[in-house]
Amino acid sequence: MHAPLIAVTATWFAVAFALLLGGVGDALATPRLLACIVSNPLDSVSEFRPRLAGDSLVWQRGVGAGAEIMRWNGLIAVNLTSNGVADTNPETDGVHVVWQQRNGANHDIAVYDYVTRTTTFLSSPGDETLPVISGSYVAWIEMVDPDGEVFIDPGPIGNQLTGNSLVEASMSFSGSNLVWTEGDELEQTPGTGDDDHDIVVWNTEVEGLFILNDNTIDDIRPVIAGDTIVWQAGLDGSGDIWFGNSTGTASLLYDGADERNPDTDGARVVWEHHDGFDRELFLVDLANPGSAVQITTDTFDDVTPQIDGANIVWEKKNVPGDSEIWYSWNGDPAEPLMKSRGNFRDDVRPRLDGDQFVYESCRDLGTPTEYCDIVLVPEPRATLLVAVTLATLALLASRSARRAQALARIPKRR
Repeated sequence: MHAPLIAVTATWFAVAFALLLGGVGDALATPRLLACIVSNPLDSVSEFRPRLAGDSLVWQRGVGAGAEIMRWNGLIAVNLTSNGVADTNPETDGVHVVWQQRNGANHDIAVYDYVTRTTTFLSSPGDETLPVISGSYVAWIEMVDPDGEVFIDPGPIGNQLTGNSLVEASMSFSGSNLVWTEGDELEQTPGTGDDDHDIVVWNTEVEGLFILNDNTIDDIRPVIAGDTIVWQAGLDGSGDIWFGNSTGTASLLYDGADERNPDTDGARVVWEHHDGFDRELFLVDLANPGSAVQITTDTFDDVTPQIDGANIVWEKKNVPGDSEIWYSWNGDPAEPLMKSRGNFRDDVRPRLDGDQFVYESCRDLGTPTEYCDIVLVPEPRATLLVAVTLATLALLASRSARRAQALARIPKRR
């Protein structure tokens, strides 16, 4: 390679490295958080339902018999399944991955262990679906009757927690506490005929099952973090924000006309508030539950917030068909994720864990031709290590080029 070409290549690598790390300063307007697509953006298969816990990122690729479970290994996306049957609805606790697998006419529960790199199965004569996992606990919906019941392993004798004529849904774990919604139907539809959903929590430490805020209105969309549970309640579930704990207490957190989609990290709660014009985000510190703080104020809908410590991420519906991901990092003012701006995609359903989040970037959202990819933020450490390696090689090449140029200028002795 000629010396000038080496120098140009070195300069290009150095600039690329600086851009990747955000180190070129405000002059180049480098985004604070960098994102990368971890699914294959060039194929024709939609990838969706990402779940993130620690270093474990998993999602579903495709539908029907072609549906597979994928995971990010820090460098590339790899298959957890590749078997020609439907593998769907993945969840992870950071140590395990759990999903439902089609087995003939029924579904079984598959559990993958990152440590042993083995997969085990829970099976029964009927359908076992919608699994969630936390450490040694696995819970799922088993169709022992037409509406399905909640099972947990390990659990009470027979592992069955419910036995009623209600639909059980929206299960999630935090530690050893399991929470879900039970009601007269799976979906909440407008009207008063179906406004009878309750929040239920199973506390494995005391082996107790508690119904929170038992009443005749919709209590739906529970989120749990540690011992704290938040949900929305009201006519069709769109009235107030409530909070409680795993031993059965329940209290009104925010009395509003249309409050939705709460999230909590156990210490703070964030949710959507309709101000009469659009949806904005409100936040409450549970140490001072009587004081709500508005964290967005504009003319666009801000929806589906996620919170963890001083980090918040959400979707902003600013342009039809081109919604953006916004965030407030370490308590700083809100700003857009540059990768989601003006990309002619709906960037939706963010999920936050610690100092990273994941979301779906979709074309034709909500249509039969919907196609999504999985995006991880910040860009994975392994990618940064590759950049460091390239930058180091570029620096060495640059030094070699300068040395070659210097030697070329030294007069040769005759």
